[in-house]
Amino acid sequence: MKRFAVRLCLITGIGGLSACSEGSLPTIGRTHGDVPMSRLITFDTQQKCYRFLENVSFEAPFADGMAYQQTTCLTEGKKIGRKTIEEVASLHVSLTSDGEYYIVKGGY
Repeated sequence: MKRFAVRLCLITGIGGLSACSEGSLPTIGRTHGDVPMSRLITFDTQQKCYRFLENVSFEAPFADGMAYQQTTCLTEGKKIGRKTIEEVASLHVSLTSDGEYYIVKGGY
């Protein structure tokens, strides 16, 4: 299932000790599904805006052709296509990379 595509889990020992961590973001030409946008957008409490942690481009139905540079900071209520930044920040997305931008293909 795509839902667990970005998680790496390690199960060791008889007791079933397990440890899971988020996988890396996709490399050029690879696509990962179910990536939380919180890996790419964070809320900056000092400046009261949502900050992009990486260069992000959208090829998603809600925001096709939009792109943002790393460190862009959008205030609450700003729209990325048809969704507010708050809605986008809470999405899980299908993500790929062209080497310069992480490209959002779709989300839920």
